[in-house]
Amino acid sequence: MSIQLSRLTVTGKDAATFLQGQITADVNHLTSLYPEKENQGLAAICNRQGRVMTLFWMIKIDDETFHLFLPNDLAETIEKHLKIFIFRSKVTLQLESPTAEELAQLPEGLAIPWITTENSEAYVPQMLSLDLLGAISFKKGCYTGQEIVARMQYLGKHKRRLALITAEEMKDLTCNALITNQSGKEAGTVVYHQGHQAFAVVRLEEIEDTPLKINATITIDKIWHDEEDL
Repeated sequence: MSIQLSRLTVTGKDAATFLQGQITADVNHLTSLYPEKENQGLAAICNRQGRVMTLFWMIKIDDETFHLFLPNDLAETIEKHLKIFIFRSKVTLQLESPTAEELAQLPEGLAIPWITTENSEAYVPQMLSLDLLGAISFKKGCYTGQEIVARMQYLGKHKRRLALITAEEMKDLTCNALITNQSGKEAGTVVYHQGHQAFAVVRLEEIEDTPLKINATITIDKIWHDEEDL
């Protein structure tokens, strides 16, 4: 699965304030798993129920200009969604195709668990471990879906987390493919894949019942979780 990206440029005097009210990250303190990438990082846009509509990689160009790189198949939907909240804000949205030079600034390889139309609004941010990937600020204030995201964070253990998996059969890796344990019980779903590897949301209670499988066996290479989740 090779993701095609669009660039949504958010500009204007109120661009930063507008984005603060719509995305999970803090536009003034972007954090990243890649320290060398300053003023950029991963973030999400959620619906009112706190479900992730899309993930995007954001680059802050200046105080009034932000580039959001997101899956092409969700770009128009997200643009329309954001326009609803502009009201009288001095903000302009422009959707374009990114240049190769711009795409080269994004993390390489299987680095982002991209959401597409097939699984948009399927997960809350913590299921995608966005709290551990620097994609959520719990200090910046309100944004669409924030109350539910915050409640999920402080309720206790997270039962589902993001994992990097490898499959014996590459053909098994399709978006939303069901991962099961040896008893046939649902153990997770595939989020995004490249080659023999994929990001998946897995049930932590099932990871010890190995090997897990789709049709053929899969292995878990890494899980992003806190110790208290287990």
